[in-house]
Amino acid sequence: MTPILFDIISWIGLTICIGAFFIKDVFWLRLATLVGCLLLFIYYSHISIIQGVISNLLVLLINAYYLLHFAKARRQQMNMSQTVTENRPLSAQAE
Repeated sequence: MTPILFDIISWIGLTICIGAFFIKDVFWLRLATLVGCLLLFIYYSHISIIQGVISNLLVLLINAYYLLHFAKARRQQMNMSQTVTENRPLSAQAE
């Protein structure tokens, strides 16, 4: 890849990370930060700046953990609501 492509990747990553400060929904905030830090991680890996690699990797992993936690909680919530629907009497399900 050309150096200009890595510069573009870094600017896009930085823009996404800064733009994440304006997002109010936690899911989208974490997703945007994850994508932005992934792009910055790629950039810093390419230019061999270890501080940038480590810091972006840590933020990326933290956001990935919370996104997985969020997905697990959502899946459990969907399973609970499905169980409640299945356990209701037929007359209540028709409503």
